[in-house]
Order: sequence, then C-alpha cells, then structure tokens
Amino acid sequence: MRKITTLMVSVLLLAVFSLPVSAIAPKQMKQILNITQNNWVSFRDFNGKQLIYFTHLESYTCGIKEVHYSINSDDLDKVWELQPCDPKNPMAVTKDIIYLTVPLGTAKFIAVQVTFADDTRSEIVRKNP
Repeated sequence: MRKITTLMVSVLLLAVFSLPVSAIAPKQMKQILNITQNNWVSFRDFNGKQLIYFTHLESYTCGIKEVHYSINSDDLDKVWELQPCDPKNPMAVTKDIIYLTVPLGTAKFIAVQVTFADDTRSEIVRKNP
C-alpha cells in the first residue's frame, strides 16, 4: 500500500510541476504574489544612484491589474506601468526598464499596493533598502 501511495504522490507532483507556466491562472498568481510580498521590489545602489526594481511584479503581469507606489510615504500617488500580459509566455520580462532611478540615499522606503486581476487589492507593502 505504501508503494502505491508513494507512486500516486509522485505522479501527482510530476503532473503539477510539469504544467506549462501559461497554465498558471491569475488566481494562482495572486496567491503566489501574496506569499512573495517581500520580493515585489528590491533596491540597489549603482553608479551613484539608487535603483528600485519591479522585476518580480513584472514577472506576474497576467495576475496584476495595477501597481501603485510611493517613495517615503504611504500615499500611493504613483502608478508603475506594467508590461502587457503575454498569455503565451506570461512570466517573461520583456520591458526595457524595470526599475526607478532616484538620487543615492533618497528612498528610505517604498510603499507598494497591487490591484490584482480580480480587482481586489493587496495590503500596502513597505520595503526598506
């Protein structure tokens, strides 16, 4: 019985993890994004400037309707323009510039809120450099 159960679990895991990325529905993207909030944006000091990357969010554009953000406040007064969703390759990041550039040391934190494809909103996520 144990061998049959192990075999069934192995087949199920193989089936789930062999799905093409395009099979990830917006609902599952929302779940993944909620779990990975700490990765939504990242900071980098480079060449005398501070860069704020939106790479993670660009990878999930098919599950996102809008991204609002603000630097050093929770006003969410700016909109990050996402690349269009490509259903044939939904996780590909094809946008040329996937970061903000501000003077070095300017951003003490960034506040981000995502409006998902189902029109619900995330909590406001604050990220420090």
